[in-house]
Amino acid sequence: MKLRIHFSHREELWNAWSHASGILIGAVVGAIFLYMCFTHGNGWATAGVILYLFGMLMSYIASTAYHALSAWSKWKERLRRWDHAAIYWHIAGSYSPITLIALREQGYWGWSLFVFIWLCALVGTVMSFVNLKDHSLLETSCFVGMGLSVLVAFKPLVDTLSTADFIWIVAEGVCYITGAVFYTINKRKYMHTVFHFFVLAGSICHIIAVWGILVDKLLPN
Repeated sequence: MKLRIHFSHREELWNAWSHASGILIGAVVGAIFLYMCFTHGNGWATAGVILYLFGMLMSYIASTAYHALSAWSKWKERLRRWDHAAIYWHIAGSYSPITLIALREQGYWGWSLFVFIWLCALVGTVMSFVNLKDHSLLETSCFVGMGLSVLVAFKPLVDTLSTADFIWIVAEGVCYITGAVFYTINKRKYMHTVFHFFVLAGSICHIIAVWGILVDKLLPN
């Protein structure tokens, strides 16, 4: 398939560097979170954090690599598919600390959400590599739908999270949904870069929320 070129060289530099910063943030935060899990946590906490870091880092690595490549590189289209698939991993990974740590003792909610969201990520990955269209509205709707599926567990989430952690998760959702709006108009100059910065802001909100969850659930009072 012939690759469509929407972004100027300068835009692609901004796109690449914005998400390269996400790799750095993820690596530093990941080391801290894993240390907390190894010293104070359990297997569930460690698994949740590892899946979270996998999703976040793969998303930022894929995005950075894709946007850093020349528009004429033979790898550009292949990396575009990886970039889109990794967004599903990022969303599913972000759910993992919530489902495996915060909601694990809230009946069936934690496991149900965990299985559902990773099945969605699996289907999304297949779609990305088999039938990827250029910035499909359906794809964007899938991203937003996955992100909002946590609302089905609104009550148990409110019951188990601190007020601060809940507010950070809400702020994260606002950032991602706002970013999705800019994603749909990314053919306008620098709109894709704006989308990237909203994704970064959402990631930072989620990092703060996960930090709060780990402190509340793992560290002695």
